Amino acid sequence: MSYFYNRCLHVYQGFADAPGYRTIKTIQANVLNALSEEFQNLFTTLTWKQLVDDGYIIAGSPQTVRQRMEEMIKGLRIGHVFGLFHVGDMPDWKARHSSKLFAEEVMPYLRDVWPVWRDDDRWWCKPLAYRARPEEGIEAARQHARRPQ
Repeated sequence: MSYFYNRCLHVYQGFADAPGYRTIKTIQANVLNALSEEFQNLFTTLTWKQLVDDGYIIAGSPQTVRQRMEEMIKGLRIGHVFGLFHVGDMPDWKARHSSKLFAEEVMPYLRDVWPVWRDDDRWWCKPLAYRARPEEGIEAARQHARRPQ
């Protein structure tokens, strides 16, 4: 994690914001992006303890991870979370162990943080209704495109 925060988060300021992302009100309010040069320089000095304590990463025992993730999920009002269990040159066995601990001792406790949305899968990935297949040729794809959806 230290390598990631110290070496990989250096972003040229011209690319720190997506084009058109800031509104006039945002610029007038002088709201800076999260990857300002000053903020990037802060990362190079953070210790493991600071990364964890300040919430840049969530790590620790399964109980600690459950608690911090529940706080994050409720605080940000989110439903889908992407976990990163392998970083840099971490050994394979350690990434597998972390994934297993997460699957067995963290996920089951977080599944029903939002019970009212339990069966709502609108935001989950699904296969495409139709995939163009090269073996069918261009004419089949054109015919499908002409059909009403």
